[in-house]
Amino acid sequence: MRKGDSTQKIIAKVLIVGLLLELMLYSVLSLEWGDIGDTVLKTVEIGTMLFKEYWVAVLMLGLMLFSVIIGGVFIAQEDDE
Repeated sequence: MRKGDSTQKIIAKVLIVGLLLELMLYSVLSLEWGDIGDTVLKTVEIGTMLFKEYWVAVLMLGLMLFSVIIGGVFIAQEDDE
C-alpha cells in the first residue's frame, strides 16, 4: 500500500480482496469433485457441463481474470509529476 493512502481506501481494498477470496473459496469448496474415469467427452458436453454444473467456478475465474487485467492496467500507468 502506498504511504498516502487514507484509512477508507485501505479498508476498501481489504474488503474487496476478502470478498474475492471468499467467493473463490466458496466456488472451490461447494463443488463435488467426482472421478471422471475413462469417460470420453465431446466438446459440446464439456461446454454444457462447464456452464451448467460449474458456473460458479467459471464466474469466479472470469472475475479473477478481469481483476488481474484491471490491476495490470493500473500498474502499467505512468505517474505524471
